[in-house]
Amino acid sequence: MNYVITLLFLLTSSSANLFSNTDLVWAALLVLMFIYVLVRRLLVARDLKILGIFLLVYLVFVTLRNIWVTNLPMDYLISDFIFPFKYVLLSFTYCVILREKALDYIVKVITHLTIISFVLYALQLIGFADQIYNFSTSLALPNQNKIPGYTNFIIFTFTKGIHDYRNSGFVWEPGAFGCFLILASLFNFFKNKFTLDRTSIILIIGIITTFSTTNYLALIILLFLFYRVRVPKLNLAVIILIPAFVILFITVPFLGDKIMAIYLDDMAGLKHIKNISNYNHKNGDQIPLNRFASMVFLYDNVGDNLYLGLSNKYDGIINQIYNVNISNGIFDFFAKFGMFSFVYLMYTYVKFCRDYVKKFEYLIYCVLILLIISFGEPILFLPIVLLFLFLPFIARPKIEIANTYQVTTTV
Repeated sequence: MNYVITLLFLLTSSSANLFSNTDLVWAALLVLMFIYVLVRRLLVARDLKILGIFLLVYLVFVTLRNIWVTNLPMDYLISDFIFPFKYVLLSFTYCVILREKALDYIVKVITHLTIISFVLYALQLIGFADQIYNFSTSLALPNQNKIPGYTNFIIFTFTKGIHDYRNSGFVWEPGAFGCFLILASLFNFFKNKFTLDRTSIILIIGIITTFSTTNYLALIILLFLFYRVRVPKLNLAVIILIPAFVILFITVPFLGDKIMAIYLDDMAGLKHIKNISNYNHKNGDQIPLNRFASMVFLYDNVGDNLYLGLSNKYDGIINQIYNVNISNGIFDFFAKFGMFSFVYLMYTYVKFCRDYVKKFEYLIYCVLILLIISFGEPILFLPIVLLFLFLPFIARPKIEIANTYQVTTTV
């Protein structure tokens, strides 16, 4: 049962299919999970206290923000009220059901979904992309993604003409799939005491198939964290690895060069956004903004409201200027809930990581990993990340893992 619940939880978190894009299905999953909690008597008073305090603080925060700062129409405030009972409650209920087993099952299910993606991705590469697309579209499953060529059949996503050579897995696009894989890889290292096992290799290969620059950077940090935990002594290998990573970043075309090209293209696009907007408006399309363009656009158009955020549905405000598609997860979260809320989320994430790694240096790497993947994709508001609001309090490991997995060999 835990496996099925985790599968449904991840599919709902994927923002790609009928589970995540159909309110009725989402509500049904929540109700079924809550019934399961009640029948199995999994809920304790402390859990309710944690949820109650969070909801009280959140509801007071968004109410006062709307009254004293943003003064937006009532439908924006209603959307802010609905958000925790949809997204946050799903994460909370999942934590209550799985508790200390949460990471184990998340890693297991994502690994299985990744293996399935390898099969479909291989078919995609060897010439069966049209067949995959036709099969998926013939099912006519509901989704809210309006990108031309996009299709999803629950366990696999494919966008014809855009991601022909990249693996999107079960998430809405390759970069986002890579974010799920990075988190699963981190969880797996936490649980197996930083051992490079079969699961780790599968997840790393999955990350490679996404061809996502931001996920490659996060993977480099993750592997460096793995190395530092295994070899904590500062030795010659560490001294060599750090400049080697810098050189790799600068010289490899799909890392440093691609990031610089994206930045320059983003800045050039923002200078001509009015013309682009007129063209897209005629064709009924949004303006897709890359990571840097999304950051600058939100900074220019939201301004000081980034400290407290505008609203969960802030796109209804900024799209009155230009109809844009934001892809920077950090600034998307700022616009939704503000920098102060982001700081709290990061605090709970660090608290969660401290159950598995103790050194301040290792925690810095953990923070960098989440910052990198969320800079690249709007994932911070998804249930798989909102788990960090409750994991440190509800699902703490029974035996805290000490830093005993050191290798004494030095170079």
